Amino acid sequence: MSDLALEIKYDDTRDILRKVLGIVSGLVRFIPEVTEMEKMSTTELYVFLFVGSEGRTMNSVLSKEIGISRSNVSIATKSLLKKGLIEMHHDEDDRRFIYITLSQSGRATFDRFLDAFGRIIASVLSNLSERDAERLNESFEMIVKFVKSLSSFDE
Repeated sequence: MSDLALEIKYDDTRDILRKVLGIVSGLVRFIPEVTEMEKMSTTELYVFLFVGSEGRTMNSVLSKEIGISRSNVSIATKSLLKKGLIEMHHDEDDRRFIYITLSQSGRATFDRFLDAFGRIIASVLSNLSERDAERLNESFEMIVKFVKSLSSFDE
């Protein structure tokens, strides 16, 4: 374990949690622009964003990647299917595999979300120097690396 890891104390952990919550709550503030997303449960939102980002996936992949039980993912996908935001398709070669994709309505909703997200990112970046924008990007890359390293605790 590195010296830095040994130095992390309870208050540091609490501060990190506050910062993570600040990031998440800051990013979701624009969701009300997309009415369909505002009405989603947290699990539905995760599933919807993952499918929109990946293009095509399966329940088992969703469960693993977003860290939610298969049964909760199944409930969320059924709800999104009922809302007309996703579609399910059998694999052409092996019908045992069912893929989840966004429906036409889901793609339109996801595109509106991306537009809103893009406006926020553009607004933030317009207030930063080029160096600060690079540092922000590097920080996000470090956060992603950190979060991926957490998956080792699941095994």
